[in-house]
Amino acid sequence: MRRAGVPLRLAGAVLVASMTVLALAALAPAAEPLRYTTTWFGNTFGGGPKWVQNFIEGLYVAPDGTVYAASGWDEACREFGIYQGGDVVGNCADTHGWGTGGGPAVTVNARYLFIAHAHGNEGGHLQGPEYPPKGSEWYGISRRNLDGSHAKFDGGRGRFGDMLVLHEVDTKTRAQVTGLAADAQGLLYASDPHAGQVRVFRCDTMASAGAWPVARPGPLALDARGTLWVLQGGEAGGDGPRVLRYAPDGKPLPQGITFGKDVVPTALAFDRKTGDLLVTDNGPAQQVLIYTAADTGPKLKGTFGEKGGVYAGPKPGLAGPARLAGPMGVGTDAAGNLYVGCNQPAGGSILRAFSPAGTLLWELLGLEFVDCADTDPASDGADVFTTECRYTMDWSRAGPGAQWRWRSQTVDPFRYPDDPRLHENHHDFTDPLYRRLGGKPFLVVRGMFQHMLVFYRLEGEIAVPCAMFAKGPYHVGPWQPPGQPEKGRWIWRDSSGDGQFQADEYRDADGVRDPESWAWWVDEKGDVWQGNQDGPDPIRRFPFEGLDEKGNPIYRRASSQALALPEPMNHLLRIEYHPATDVMYLSGHTKGRPKTGGEWGQVGTEILRFDRWSEGNRNPRWRIALPYDPPKNVSVKSFCTAGDAVFAVESRTARVHVFDAATGQELGEMAPGPEVARESGWIDFPDAIRAWRRRDGEYLVFVEEDAKAKVIVYRWRPRARR
Repeated sequence: MRRAGVPLRLAGAVLVASMTVLALAALAPAAEPLRYTTTWFGNTFGGGPKWVQNFIEGLYVAPDGTVYAASGWDEACREFGIYQGGDVVGNCADTHGWGTGGGPAVTVNARYLFIAHAHGNEGGHLQGPEYPPKGSEWYGISRRNLDGSHAKFDGGRGRFGDMLVLHEVDTKTRAQVTGLAADAQGLLYASDPHAGQVRVFRCDTMASAGAWPVARPGPLALDARGTLWVLQGGEAGGDGPRVLRYAPDGKPLPQGITFGKDVVPTALAFDRKTGDLLVTDNGPAQQVLIYTAADTGPKLKGTFGEKGGVYAGPKPGLAGPARLAGPMGVGTDAAGNLYVGCNQPAGGSILRAFSPAGTLLWELLGLEFVDCADTDPASDGADVFTTECRYTMDWSRAGPGAQWRWRSQTVDPFRYPDDPRLHENHHDFTDPLYRRLGGKPFLVVRGMFQHMLVFYRLEGEIAVPCAMFAKGPYHVGPWQPPGQPEKGRWIWRDSSGDGQFQADEYRDADGVRDPESWAWWVDEKGDVWQGNQDGPDPIRRFPFEGLDEKGNPIYRRASSQALALPEPMNHLLRIEYHPATDVMYLSGHTKGRPKTGGEWGQVGTEILRFDRWSEGNRNPRWRIALPYDPPKNVSVKSFCTAGDAVFAVESRTARVHVFDAATGQELGEMAPGPEVARESGWIDFPDAIRAWRRRDGEYLVFVEEDAKAKVIVYRWRPRARR
């Protein structure tokens, strides 16, 4: 995820990706070759030069159908992706690292590409005239050539002399450009909400050509007459969003649109063939609104997309071409083909092209970011869940990336606006576990920092929040679970059955904050295991006590059991218990192999297996010594078990070590293969690997690959034992 000053490495070449744990590493051959292949799901492309960016926050479509997608962040540096004909054709260079950042706006004229741009100094570590002073950040516009390369100009600032700085502000203030439009006369219009203006510049020199006041200006669009249409954001407690029209000199014109209270407009563009004004609505309708743009005033002419989008109909959540999910950008080409860019509510990019008749021409997906996956055991690996999506897999298909189909989105922001997944910060909610409790399906998610454990009951395609453990008051920016206790740990249960948090639904709030912990586990019976690094209760088990009348799992601190940490461990970091075999796996540090570095959230130096755990046995059957060399940044981030194997993935290299579950002997290693350009991002969170042994003996090993928005899958068939 986002951390400062980390180099991006790919096949020995050093690129710069500050603010990110990207480090795409060319991986050495495995110590012993295993018979496996690499595939993936969640992104249309497997990696290398091609991937769909993490987010889409703005869109511009050129007459020839080239699509420019804007965002503030992409882990692998594609903040501004360039797409055409269902393929990746490029991106803007240097929008990530060495202080540079993206933004939500992009536009193009016959000669240049313009992007909203941010420029910092990595906390004061980068100095010189090409950087803002310590404690400050620049916001403005970067001018590029049409291929995304730099187009410097006299007076341009930043590392490449191609940035027009509009504001120098402190690092706590955002002053991003929120809209861009360029006309045929060589003028560039920019929305500057920090100044409360629409500003005008000459494209050839980037010199100022005027400005006029507009409160809360956002996305822009130019009509065939050269007049400018501005999407004005709503005011808290006041007027809602509107579309305003201005002459090129800034004179207000009477035509405009005032939206109803349920409309959440996010982008606007003009249909190049019909002249209609298109507005994306990210409200409950999830549609493109189509207005006649007559000089007498726009009138709603129609809509595009199924009303309600992905949340509509008897099966809310189910994916489909016309079922939009978070529309954030729109445009047409000269032939009248329609392009819609969507940003899923919890993150993930969807870019679709439709014919004038509404037929899907192509679709690009970049759905996964900092996540792993689990499968419904009853499906034998055919039904796979990530934190926010559900996939249908056909493992009979052998081609790279050919096995998956996006089935549904499990988040519904309109029915369940307090779903914690909608409010995550740095992907607090990751790595799902699929469980059946009381015969009912549940999704359980943990987090990058393990502050909480959340249960979701699966109702059709939607996962409804129904229970949550928190180690103390939980906040994500300004959001917190409504009504949560002010101090200490708590357990929440959705007693009302509405998927919302109410103050009287919190239990076991004793004012005590749990110590730091990196271990949450829910076993197949439904018991919750919590591990603490420090304090009097290293291991605590909360037994599953059945389902309440609303179908929520019941847990109580009064029935929980505290357990001591077995010798020779002195630092617990992970728990994985399987009641069917009564086998416990613990990981952390031991007296003989203590923690010596400053790393956080790792697995530790050893994994230990204990048989007959419930009978009180505390003598390990075996101990696996894991790779651990802090000065060289070598450590294991995550481990899991499945069938007869234990899998452990290294943090920096993403190399997977495979061990025999019976003996602890290492069987070999797996690393990203040629199918994904032999690359992976760093492993970011504690439970970033899950595995499943299918009925035919094949193992599916799911591993986080956040750099290029996907989940890697290793398909491994062990050799027959002699």
